[in-house]
Amino acid sequence: MVKQKERDAGYALIPESEILERHRQHLSRMQDVAISREFINQALLQFDKLEKERTRQAHWDHYVNCDELPRPFDPAEVRTFLAKERHYEDIATDKSIDWTLSVNERSILNQNIYRADRTRRTLKQTLAINPAEYIERDVQLCLETLRKLDGLLDNDVELQRMNVKRLEDILLVRGDVEREIVSLFDRLAYRILGMQGAHMDSVDGRVATWSYKCEPWAMDIWGLLVAPVRFDQLEIPAMLAELRLTGVSVQMPLSVLKDCLTLRCIHTSFDSYSQNAKSYDTVVTESTTYPTAGIVDIQASAENEWLLQLDIQQEILDEMILKRQQYEELMELIDEKSQQAAKEAKAGNEKAAKTVVPKAPREPPLVPPGMVPDIYEEFTRREDSQYEGFLEEVYHPMTLNLTEYEINLRESIMLGGIYSIMFVGRPAQTQFEKFNIILHEDGRVLHTMPELVAVPKEPQDELRASALSAARGSRFRVTLENVENMKLNENELPYFNVVLQLAPELCLWGEPVVCQYMTGLEPMAHETSVTSLARIATEKHKKAAPKPHTHEGDQEEDIPTANIFRPSMRSSIRYSKRTSTLADKSAGLANFSLNRNFDHPQLWSLERHIIPRLLSSFKFPSEFLAELKAAFESKKKTQKIGIVRRQSIEQEEQMELPNVEFDFESQHNPERLFPVFDLVESVAYRKGAFKDSKTMHSLLDTIQGIKEKYLARQPIVEPGINVVKKSELIAEEPQPITRPPAKTKGHRHKPRAHHSRTSTSGASTTHEESMEQMEPMREVQHWTTKHIAKTTFDRAKHTLTIMTDRLGVFGLAYKRYEHFPFGDWSLQPNEEHPDEIILQLDTFHVRIYLYITAKGVRGFVTDLSKAYTAKPVKYIEIIEPVADFRYLRKIFVESNINIFAENDASFYIERDYFSIKHVAAEQHIYDVMALHCKLMKFHRSSWNPLATRRDIVLGMKTAKDHSELSEVTVRITPERASFVEVKEICSDDIDVIKLEYEETWRNISHCTDLHQAICCMNPHATEVRNKDPLLFCYVKRMLSEIRLLSFS
Repeated sequence: MVKQKERDAGYALIPESEILERHRQHLSRMQDVAISREFINQALLQFDKLEKERTRQAHWDHYVNCDELPRPFDPAEVRTFLAKERHYEDIATDKSIDWTLSVNERSILNQNIYRADRTRRTLKQTLAINPAEYIERDVQLCLETLRKLDGLLDNDVELQRMNVKRLEDILLVRGDVEREIVSLFDRLAYRILGMQGAHMDSVDGRVATWSYKCEPWAMDIWGLLVAPVRFDQLEIPAMLAELRLTGVSVQMPLSVLKDCLTLRCIHTSFDSYSQNAKSYDTVVTESTTYPTAGIVDIQASAENEWLLQLDIQQEILDEMILKRQQYEELMELIDEKSQQAAKEAKAGNEKAAKTVVPKAPREPPLVPPGMVPDIYEEFTRREDSQYEGFLEEVYHPMTLNLTEYEINLRESIMLGGIYSIMFVGRPAQTQFEKFNIILHEDGRVLHTMPELVAVPKEPQDELRASALSAARGSRFRVTLENVENMKLNENELPYFNVVLQLAPELCLWGEPVVCQYMTGLEPMAHETSVTSLARIATEKHKKAAPKPHTHEGDQEEDIPTANIFRPSMRSSIRYSKRTSTLADKSAGLANFSLNRNFDHPQLWSLERHIIPRLLSSFKFPSEFLAELKAAFESKKKTQKIGIVRRQSIEQEEQMELPNVEFDFESQHNPERLFPVFDLVESVAYRKGAFKDSKTMHSLLDTIQGIKEKYLARQPIVEPGINVVKKSELIAEEPQPITRPPAKTKGHRHKPRAHHSRTSTSGASTTHEESMEQMEPMREVQHWTTKHIAKTTFDRAKHTLTIMTDRLGVFGLAYKRYEHFPFGDWSLQPNEEHPDEIILQLDTFHVRIYLYITAKGVRGFVTDLSKAYTAKPVKYIEIIEPVADFRYLRKIFVESNINIFAENDASFYIERDYFSIKHVAAEQHIYDVMALHCKLMKFHRSSWNPLATRRDIVLGMKTAKDHSELSEVTVRITPERASFVEVKEICSDDIDVIKLEYEETWRNISHCTDLHQAICCMNPHATEVRNKDPLLFCYVKRMLSEIRLLSFS
């Protein structure tokens, strides 16, 4: 925040009559702006009616066509849709049969005319079923559902009609759909690996492959078959897996090679990871007041600024009067002291204490009656300081608390899709002549193996590297072509070498940064500091906002004005949900009663904190009661059966069940020699939480006490048994402690060896105590380059080579604002088609032509050139008009041509001049440009990036007038608009550019905004304005999304 400077210099005083004149001009300006806003609001109302009719028709079409996709505003339908798709997939899986069991190559060696051809080639064409076709359909349906959900979540008008609970449920179900896509890929891979003989192809009997590619995704599976391989005898200590459909090749080092090694690669064109990353959203807290500079509506901004000026004027006037009063009181004191000192000097008593006369201060200005200070410059300084301070405190990159290796998603954008390259496990299977055996484990869940990490090279690897010259003659899976594609340097062999084949449009501008999506832990204090900083920033500007001036008879509701700094409904819900979760964690573990039904958070809390503290053979009280009941029933059955006296029901023997609790002494089941527990996270109880015998806290204390008794018990070791430390058996790199991921159908991480430990000494207990006492941590997902050792980008061959020590989820981070700032732009009507508006935009690398009509936006992107080109190269070509701006933005962004800026763009644009403009004035100009786009041609002024934030310089002319003499330059401020000629004047500061605006002869009358300036040039402008609401809104939306005046 820019500190407020001390007011050393006095303010100029003006009479109250001038203030009244300014107030009259302010009211006149509000009336003039209301006239132009009337035309704009009329078009917006018509557009809203058309949108409501379109939405109503879409709902009706969904009902009539019996669309299988769920309605996005109903989470129950989405969950039913997911359950239904899983049910149909399970049916298809159960019906799938290994067709290779029916292969009989001798079936054609028969002279019977009715023989059946059961050769492998024939059965593969008739019986083979590709399960990827079903998965492709399901993935496409899930993506379409996500598109509808995103469309709903980005529509604030629709979200305001829903309650908060439903909005939170919609966000939850959206995450379910994303996880379902990941689960679909895992289930597909498991089905392929479960019947690899039927689906996978093998050339030499050692390696099998499977591939499938469709529009949104592609998958490759590479695996070693059950064949004896001596990996330590390979002439090249590495193997190369070429995954052709995903465009990936992976060179695997010797340290990870093992029998039946299986590699799966998925390349998706969509990104479902980044939105969960740490720096995806900026933290802006919900508040009733935001900086005045962020108000969008010009009328609300003018009224707010005028009230703010009145507050500042009253504040400074009171301060000046107070200072004058203090000065006069001090001068009276000085006069008294001076008179007293004069009397003492006249008396001539040198021994008496002399009176000290204070030094007279500088005289503050006197405020005569009827005069007030002129505070306009102070107002502009405060308003600009408030705006810049809010940006620094909320949007500055330092507020994200990123580490050295983390990718800032506010600065970068993930392009080219996501590459998920992982080692996976496959079910053990044995193939016989007439049947096969598949050993399914853990509910047919695919296991990933992130623990396979490349280790540093060993001395024997260096000895083997000297024999690489003879590797070209090797016959084991290393042909001459493969050797040429491998990295055989000594410093590259111990690592994974991944080569990605990129799309040509991703190799034109900028250079990608390769990163991995990983999960880690960070102190919760980081999140708390960012949240508190954002809250302090909003509260600070809430105090600086103008005080409400109420008048008698005003009973209007306090409706929050539109502000670009106000977070969207979607961001607010995500932020509130995250902060509530963090608040629960920071406040400690919630306590709840166990004698009632549990909700999902409570069930998850039990699973998270209780299960890791139990052994697999632990018996619960209900099991003890069940054993007692079984023993009692068996005792009754073994009693002698004969003629006995009939007893009443009251006299029938009843068993009194004892009160069984959790107890260590009652656990007599066979235990492991060394009890092994999973690592658990620290738990802090909430202050003042009650500890009843039937609560979560009491249960956790009991289970923790039993666990500590297990760990404290010394193991009984027989004399013939030697205790071997686990570190001597398994040498593994220590990994950070993370919470196990949520269980989803079709995917599970294989438990790592370091997640278990023994209790041979007190070291494990000490370690666990330190874990319990450590600082509260939270789990975060982020894109990081920590494990990327080296990258090589070949722009000519469109390849990217990655050297890393582990595989995982890879992404390519490009600079978000590579094409900023814009070099030139113009907006004019098409001479051949008057109802079509042409927007030409020159970025730093390309030139964009957009043709806007009432049907949507079409256009193309080509190179920057001053001369005419007969057949220009087109990087993007949109033939059919696009009315969905979300889809239009996606087209540009996926081609690495981002022309859409966020609020924090000023921190990340690195080249040339640009000037962020006054938001309300800028947005009002876009509205007027859309209103008169059929009459006028608007173009960029080279003085605009050099002007201040409250000065907007724009060039325009009548579209049909081809004379250069008709071009004018307009200076637009929040207060007025004028025709000017701009000059640069000398400045004492080399870093400050000062412009001089000289008004021209066209300023015959006072113009309040751009609309009145256009009417001065063309008196008939109002009659020939753009009356098509669709065209008006499309032009306005496009200009507002790009923000030409701020970034050109």
